[in-house]
Amino acid sequence: MNVSIQKAAAALVVILLAACASPSPAPVLLTLPPPAVGEFAIAPAEAGSGPVLAVRRVNIPEYLVARRVRYRADASTLAEWPNTYWAERVEIGVSREFVSALRQQLPGWTLCDINCGDRIPTLSLQVDLVPMDYLRAAQKLQSRARITVSSGATVSQVLQTQELPYELSGAADSAQTQAQLMAELIRQVAQAAAPLVRVAKP
Repeated sequence: MNVSIQKAAAALVVILLAACASPSPAPVLLTLPPPAVGEFAIAPAEAGSGPVLAVRRVNIPEYLVARRVRYRADASTLAEWPNTYWAERVEIGVSREFVSALRQQLPGWTLCDINCGDRIPTLSLQVDLVPMDYLRAAQKLQSRARITVSSGATVSQVLQTQELPYELSGAADSAQTQAQLMAELIRQVAQAAAPLVRVAKP
């Protein structure tokens, strides 16, 4: 083995050792901030009392359902925050935080998912958030919420429906800002849904 090959091999060993010595940064696990509890928030109704609202899972765009945290790079391109992941399935987190925010808006109601046990729902609620795009360049979250309240009978009937556009602005270029805007969107949609539920109550 000549000297140049020995030097190249030694340099390669040094590079490999350096790569092993500098570990890659730990992945960032992102969660949706829970809705802020109002100063005079009323506790939810005890199980077995009050009208029952079946809250179906919130529908979000399929292209956002992934472990990686995705944003809109431009009108036709999605991108992902580097080394950043949802700590749980994002569609589950969105639905859970929506129910939590809605519970604050509907004191006296019992909220459940599709399976309400032995209780028959008074009403059911479906929310679709399509689109729900974080525009990173503008630091804005744009969405359209379709809120549908139906009767709780076996053959349900639509009683109230509303579509609302949303555009929320953030203050920083970060994945955490995106999560905070999503949480704020959920809170605002819960505020809009609650009056429709109250009006539809038989």
